[in-house]
Amino acid sequence: MWESREASPTTVPKLSTKNGLVYLYTREINEDIPKKAVAWYLTAIDYKTGETKFKIFTGTGRRWNNSYAPITIGPNGTVYVGVFNGVIAVKDTNIDKE
Repeated sequence: MWESREASPTTVPKLSTKNGLVYLYTREINEDIPKKAVAWYLTAIDYKTGETKFKIFTGTGRRWNNSYAPITIGPNGTVYVGVFNGVIAVKDTNIDKE
């Protein structure tokens, strides 16, 4: 059992059984910036250890909020997340490695 401190308020985690990563769409609030700017990330966590493996910055502000849209993993390893700004597509280059 493990615990993660990643803040994933608006999506259900998605597990890739092929690479053992749990994908989240996470946010970080920078209290030092006026209006508390929110930065959004595609984050991957090792499902066995809970260790954050990587975070990919996707954007800052309200337009990058996924508003509960799901994470979808395509057959070629591309991770898709719908946001107010459109659709984010991120290719995980580790998914093809076993």
